[in-house]
Amino acid sequence: MLLEAIAAHAKEHPDRIAYQNRKEKLSYRQLWERAAALSVWLKKESGPVMIFGEKEIGMPISFLACLMAARPYLPVDPGQAIKRIEQIYQQSGTKTILTCGEYPAAEKLGAIFLGERYSEYHESGEISLPDNPLRDAYWLFTSGSTGTPKGVRISLAALENFVEWMLSIPAIAKCGQGITVNQSQFSFDLSVADLWPCFAAGATVWALKREEQQDLTVLYHALQESNAVRLTCTPSFIRLCLCDEMFSQQLMPQLKTIFLCGEALPFRTVETLHERFPQLSIINAYGPTEAACAVCAVEVQERSGTLPAGKVKSAASKLLILDKDKVPLPEGTPGEIAIVGKSVGNGYVGAFQGGFGSFAGERLYCTGDKGMIRDGLLWYLGRIDRQIKYKGYRIEPGEIEAALLCWKEVNAAAVLPIQKAGEVRGLAAIVEWNGKELPLSECKQRLLSALPSYMLPKRWIAVEKMPMNERGKCDFHALERMLQK
Repeated sequence: MLLEAIAAHAKEHPDRIAYQNRKEKLSYRQLWERAAALSVWLKKESGPVMIFGEKEIGMPISFLACLMAARPYLPVDPGQAIKRIEQIYQQSGTKTILTCGEYPAAEKLGAIFLGERYSEYHESGEISLPDNPLRDAYWLFTSGSTGTPKGVRISLAALENFVEWMLSIPAIAKCGQGITVNQSQFSFDLSVADLWPCFAAGATVWALKREEQQDLTVLYHALQESNAVRLTCTPSFIRLCLCDEMFSQQLMPQLKTIFLCGEALPFRTVETLHERFPQLSIINAYGPTEAACAVCAVEVQERSGTLPAGKVKSAASKLLILDKDKVPLPEGTPGEIAIVGKSVGNGYVGAFQGGFGSFAGERLYCTGDKGMIRDGLLWYLGRIDRQIKYKGYRIEPGEIEAALLCWKEVNAAAVLPIQKAGEVRGLAAIVEWNGKELPLSECKQRLLSALPSYMLPKRWIAVEKMPMNERGKCDFHALERMLQK
């Protein structure tokens, strides 16, 4: 389905731009022909293909070539620590390493420069496409709780199910064949929401390079130049964009939809977006890497309090809330969010099982996220593994963070334990204020109206900007280092 759709666009609209960055453009004909050329060479081997790169045009070419050759693609951000890259390389067992640019880590591992492979293909009629939908389409390595990255295997069937579901969302469908801005690195699964739905619809992906996201002036110029109708990003990134009033409908007059995923979305962000873009559709989506990018979504309006993470009825797969014994809980009862069905990946690389399993004969993934279903909506309540035991109480930092994010004076917030000699001695609130910070006495009074006293932070730290990691999410490791000072 996905490959056939891209082939049709290459045939019917060969000169339409499929992908571009600040310096390069790639038409649908070039995308298909170059991927076909590379796939001929890739078919000589089997197993995953490790691909170094950032936003070069060689990245989508190599991804498509891997799908044509029935080999999972494994994108690697060259900006990562070499130790982590070596761990990924060893776990993947790959025999093929490609690079789309000159990177020290790629050179160290003996990667082959991608451009050298195009000339190996010669016109020989139609390319035969593999027809096994359950095969792995891509592998992505995420952070593991043990400190070692873990690889997630996503099937072609799961990827196609995601693409079909995403294009069925009215706010996405109305973007048609317009331009979508890609923010995240391809080693982060949110990029899947940019690339493949656009290619399936015959639309254009405008990729932001890393350096364009590090300077607001450069970023705003790129966004204005893009003429994008859709922006896909994390809430942390959109907060960065909102730092200056210049980020408004005047800057991006064509913008119709923002698709947000990867972390909790504060209502203050939605409120500000509606002020700057009165006609904008704001989609809040939820989904782990282990289940093909995102599994549910909802168009949110300006409102106070916690925002829903998606509609259950229109989800890409079945959503359940389970108790500690993996028994489904009734509506309105908090528990662990679980996903059942087509969206669920093929498991982890290696013998590690993690949250993968089966339910009523279908694939199951237990996310480790706490949530509940109420009024036909999924409500995300934070990570179960972030739970803190303090003074005999079990505390969910996400509950305190959600309370803080209800305040108009707060742009971003994170709550962490204060530890000494392995014991939790209290809680710390790190806050990015929207202007002048509130007096401590008022902060405590507000929280006491919503939370018990044992959940009040002892320490408050104001930051100019909440740190983000390479995935565009809140960098909790950086915050932990801040607390140790």
